[in-house]
Amino acid sequence: MGLFDGTLLERPVLCDRCGSDLKVCKCGPPDVPAESQRLRVALEKRKNGKLATVVSGFNCQPSQIASLLVELKNRCGAGGTCDATSLEIQGDHVQKLRLRLSELKYKLVGK
Repeated sequence: MGLFDGTLLERPVLCDRCGSDLKVCKCGPPDVPAESQRLRVALEKRKNGKLATVVSGFNCQPSQIASLLVELKNRCGAGGTCDATSLEIQGDHVQKLRLRLSELKYKLVGK
């Protein structure tokens, strides 16, 4: 909401990155440094007894999560997927992921 909304002086608030109106901007949240993100690493059991390691709590652009997913999948030698706020790696890789994420300066919560 702009300062002069509804008046003759009304101007749209523009995105710093793409220059479009913030109401229609599709840029998403800005890149957030790893030090200011708090992530949770957990092991989940899926159907047929399969295990998946889930890293959740991201507050950044999906492209940043996707690039991190590629690195973590290569480190674990497993498949995986990501969405807007979390990523999943197939199998039990909690210790490997916690170690690598702490090396990348992410803050980890929980055990």
